Amino acid sequence: MLINHYRGSANENKSKFDKPSEYIHYLDQPDLSINKIHNCLESLRIALTNNPLSWIEEFGTEGLKKVLSTLNLCYRNDSKYDKIQCECLKCLRAIMNNTQGVKQMFSQKEALTIVAQSLDANKPAVIMYEAVRVLAAVCLIPPDGHERVIEAITMSGEMRRLTNRFQPVVDALIKGNAQLRVVCLQLINAIVTTPDDLEFRLHLRNEIMRTGLMDELDTLEKEGDQGDEQLNVQLKIFLDHKEEDYYELIQRFDSVRMEVDDVNDCFEVVKNLVMDSPAEPYLLSILQHLLFIRDDTLIRPAYYKLIEECVSQIVLHRGGCDPDFAMTRRFQIDVQPLIDSLVEKSKVEVERRL
Repeated sequence: MLINHYRGSANENKSKFDKPSEYIHYLDQPDLSINKIHNCLESLRIALTNNPLSWIEEFGTEGLKKVLSTLNLCYRNDSKYDKIQCECLKCLRAIMNNTQGVKQMFSQKEALTIVAQSLDANKPAVIMYEAVRVLAAVCLIPPDGHERVIEAITMSGEMRRLTNRFQPVVDALIKGNAQLRVVCLQLINAIVTTPDDLEFRLHLRNEIMRTGLMDELDTLEKEGDQGDEQLNVQLKIFLDHKEEDYYELIQRFDSVRMEVDDVNDCFEVVKNLVMDSPAEPYLLSILQHLLFIRDDTLIRPAYYKLIEECVSQIVLHRGGCDPDFAMTRRFQIDVQPLIDSLVEKSKVEVERRL
């Protein structure tokens, strides 16, 4: 009789979560314990993974909303809800494993922002791992997956009052375990390589570099060389695209030089760009300093050539990234070869005059 009782209980539990509507109605109940919510979500994740597409379609928008609201609940509670948070993210990834699921996710305006709130390097690594995987995948979905992910990360950062919206991703890349670091770099690559516009790619890459990646690149390269193959692959993608954008920037600079080859025209363009902006006094200061160059037929061209080389190295910084304006490392300008060349030319000119 006792055995029959247990069999009946088992059958009852098995049949409790069969149809999509049964999961939705169960999660809709108030005052469910943490374990009950977790067990239901765990079962739901398996069902979403193993059942045919028709099952996921039946789960539909109503089911998706319920998973998202449960995930939102985790942000208002303590670490006891971490395992629920993780299962919610896994369920969302399972839902998005097909075109219909992606459409349902995109139809919910706040969905990706809710996911982006799980970007927290202080949480268990598995939580951020799942969130990053969702966002990295969405980032590559045309036509507006990239835009939606950037917006979600931005809104999440504003809600949490983060100084830098990409800080959690960079923090996890620096401090996370091996798997988390790889997917974080995958997300970064998806963010900085997807846009067609060069200036937007440079803007995003520079922002992420300033957030802390600039100081960590050397360490990541060493770890990649030491045998972390997956990390090495993602790092190579990042560096290769950075190099390609640098050369595209150089080509664009050469085109500008050909188009604006008159001193007056060029000055007017620069003046109009900085007029009535915080940059205006700095341009004025640069011009005032140029007035102090000695009026000497040999010295003046040498000064301008040296200044031109410094400006070129600063503006067209190697790799197409902005200098480290936070001054966490020294900015290196290599002018010694130019100075040596100028010295030689000066000697030749002096000897010629003699």
